[in-house]
Amino acid sequence: MPSEKISRTFAEALKRLVSGETLNASAFGNKRQLKKLVEDRSVVRMITGRNRAQIYCPNFEALRNVLRLHFGITHLETYIESFGQNSRDGEDSLRATTSTKTLRIKSLQGFFIKTFDSLLTLGSQPLTSLPHGVDYFISDFEELQVSETATVVGVENPECFTKMNRLRHLFPGDAIFVMRYHSSSPSKWLQTIPNSYLHFGDFDPAGIAIYCNEYLKHLTPERAKFFVPGNIEEIIKDGQTELYDNQRQYVPALKDVRQKSLRALIHLIEKYGKGAEQERLLLETGDLTLGKQVSVWRDD
Repeated sequence: MPSEKISRTFAEALKRLVSGETLNASAFGNKRQLKKLVEDRSVVRMITGRNRAQIYCPNFEALRNVLRLHFGITHLETYIESFGQNSRDGEDSLRATTSTKTLRIKSLQGFFIKTFDSLLTLGSQPLTSLPHGVDYFISDFEELQVSETATVVGVENPECFTKMNRLRHLFPGDAIFVMRYHSSSPSKWLQTIPNSYLHFGDFDPAGIAIYCNEYLKHLTPERAKFFVPGNIEEIIKDGQTELYDNQRQYVPALKDVRQKSLRALIHLIEKYGKGAEQERLLLETGDLTLGKQVSVWRDD
């Protein structure tokens, strides 16, 4: 594919995102390149008013990976500094990119998927069970078929996904677990199937923003829910203040949140000024039962 560069203005806006700022979409200039970053899920776009939107970065490492893969930029600060060089082939410019040509690489679309009980079919071919430690990566997700009674559980953290056997009891009986890979594929796939969606993300402002902006706005509130464990108050009380302090600008206004369990989670996060990562549940001893989950799952 043809080489592509980002402008200094665009690069400086990205640097501000990495430092933790939230910016107006207009600060980036190039709408097409910004749209690509949003589609790759390396940044998140929040609608703030009529024809107005803000951009934030919930995962700095994901953004760095996309810059390296799509634009060949391995060091953003050095890339910005290279604009001040007289020669575009100078030493700093070479250090800023992976080669003398910045290649635009097509992003990898698809998602990882695992199931314990449900049958999966890709086209007309059933997907057989895999040995422990091996999971499917579905790139041709348009052909993926699942039971209409299965709940699709979106898992944000790779460690929780790989160790889902330890958390399996927390979720509905007929569940299918998916984990995205810097792509919009799970959301696109969910829009083509009737299944319920349960989002298993971090219990912090950024985790809630990902759910609201990437899933809930594309699905109906009746289909999509945010997973809230029965002992969520204890989890938040033992959480991390920095997760709240660094992300508090991402907390949606309660007046805009219709789902009771999500409103309760936001209230606890603001009450204690803390957030918690989903890996926290891997430390649980199994005292969370499916019975406790049903009251949360059917709260609206």
